[in-house]
Amino acid sequence: MSSAFSSSDNIIQNQSPVSVVDNVQLHDIWNSEQKQRCLKWIEKHNLKRVALQLPDTILHHSVEIVNELQSALIEGLRIFVLADTSYGSCCVDEISAAHANADGVIHFGHACLSKVSRIPVLYVFFQYTLQEEHLIATLSREFDTLNSDSKVTCFYEVCYADAIAKIRETLIDRFPNMVIARLAEADQKADILYWKLETPHNANGVVLYIGRDNLTFFNTAVSLEESQCYLYDPTKTDPQLERTDVFAAKWLRRRYYAIERCMDAGSIGIVVATLSTKGYLEIVSRVQRLAKARGVRTYLISIGKVNPEKLANFIDIDCFVLVGCPENDIFTSRDFFRPLLSVFEAEMALNKAWKEKLLTRYTTNFPDLLPHGRFYSDVEEVSCKTDEVDDPADVSLITGRARTVPHRKADDEESKTNGTCTDVVSKGRNEVAQISSADQFTNRSWQGLEQNLGQDVPALIQMGRSGIPIKYENERNNP
Repeated sequence: MSSAFSSSDNIIQNQSPVSVVDNVQLHDIWNSEQKQRCLKWIEKHNLKRVALQLPDTILHHSVEIVNELQSALIEGLRIFVLADTSYGSCCVDEISAAHANADGVIHFGHACLSKVSRIPVLYVFFQYTLQEEHLIATLSREFDTLNSDSKVTCFYEVCYADAIAKIRETLIDRFPNMVIARLAEADQKADILYWKLETPHNANGVVLYIGRDNLTFFNTAVSLEESQCYLYDPTKTDPQLERTDVFAAKWLRRRYYAIERCMDAGSIGIVVATLSTKGYLEIVSRVQRLAKARGVRTYLISIGKVNPEKLANFIDIDCFVLVGCPENDIFTSRDFFRPLLSVFEAEMALNKAWKEKLLTRYTTNFPDLLPHGRFYSDVEEVSCKTDEVDDPADVSLITGRARTVPHRKADDEESKTNGTCTDVVSKGRNEVAQISSADQFTNRSWQGLEQNLGQDVPALIQMGRSGIPIKYENERNNP
């Protein structure tokens, strides 16, 4: 064992190294311009209780930000700092804001920009700089040889939004065939994710992304189908244009495996990882209806921040579907004991309209599957066709067994009356039994810890241990 763990004195010295994102300076997120912008927004909406949501990496700057906002002496203004988020730091945490009865939220740092409908929100992004001359010189070497008819659509990480706005005209003058995307306003309908495009995107064009190779870049790239993607990462010492292929063979195999597991599943857990993104209730209902049309049980699960340990408690569920913001990448983790799918992957598994399609079109933004979305299809038509005739036999690529969708007519009126999802099945000898999703859990031999109040003999109170687990005070010192 390492000597760093031999005594409690060395534990404090053995700290994890500080990463680059932990070195965010105050000027990278806050200045006089942002201060005036926040104050004007507060006065415009006549807000009295404002919550400041900051990620952990810049939480130590909250004191100075609060002091500067309170120095404006706006009558009746109270400011609260949200130090812990319910799901992810990129999402607006309406749950924590509601605990403080806040009537507005100022969100700092990186954001997924998911539509929020119940509370006014102002975003304050990181304000990183770009080397303008180096960027233009790098783009010239690649894009000057392009055909004049080829369009270049430029996207960027939100932390470079301010820098791009300053050089927008310069880029357009230098590259006339370039279209620079804008962030959609709160009252605007986005074209792709949270982007507004001046002209429709051409699938045969070229995509330029300025930012890091992270989930934001992945979400943007996969939403553009078969375009050529170039990445320019300003955080590198000598940034260059990198040609990328987001649909890597290894990634595709993993996602197809998860889709096959979902098609084999007899029960699906719908994990709700957002309570503020607009449309999350509608997409939950959509997944439930698609699963019901295939005779699959669904369980609605809300457990806060999702991790493998929490989902491991639901051992009877075959796979999980994550309903969350586009920036939530935990569905790609290998730590879960059951497959965790995005909503779009569940759509491919449960919706017959996607049965023969490949992952050349993808989205992590579940509103794309809702009405007026890019990939919307009518669930009622799918359900009716499933009820009218059984699907032809399909062979599972995992188990090798044939799987069919059972011929079943659902009694919607009875389900609405009872308020639960129930099915009527034959029990034997012409008897009929009504079952619900909760029966799967009540039939377990072990159902968790029970209090048994008044049934157990009271235990004697004893003095517990004191100290830290590595060295309790009542333990002998190791030689």
